[in-house]
Amino acid sequence: MILNDVMRKLLKMLDERGISEDEAIKYIEQSIPYKRTWKMWKFTMYLWRRIDEEKRGVKDRTRIGSVMRLVMQPNYKRLYATFPLPLPMDKEKEIKKLTQLIAEPRQDKEFKSKNFVYEKSDPPKNIPQSVIDKLR
Repeated sequence: MILNDVMRKLLKMLDERGISEDEAIKYIEQSIPYKRTWKMWKFTMYLWRRIDEEKRGVKDRTRIGSVMRLVMQPNYKRLYATFPLPLPMDKEKEIKKLTQLIAEPRQDKEFKSKNFVYEKSDPPKNIPQSVIDKLR
């Protein structure tokens, strides 16, 4: 199997360089840009929430309303807990920060169709840019 070959090569390289498996795991954990990943997960969940609310005809479809409902969901709290974030989740602060982050013009480069797929689409289908622009 290809994965076994890759793992063998990786373990051999670590052994040749005198790096323990624990050291390698620690390095990988420190190297992963979790802040960007966490941001993109929040954006994805926000878009999924907006799409769902539009389908269901939710009357309060303001950005802040959608963010409030998103942050209150149990799956948002579970996802928050999976990232090595420094503080426990404060829902009020999270709502404020996410609402501001979504509105920032600097985030335009992140809100591109290539970065988002529809929830539960099989095969994965990108959310069109026109939909992202409308829902953001």
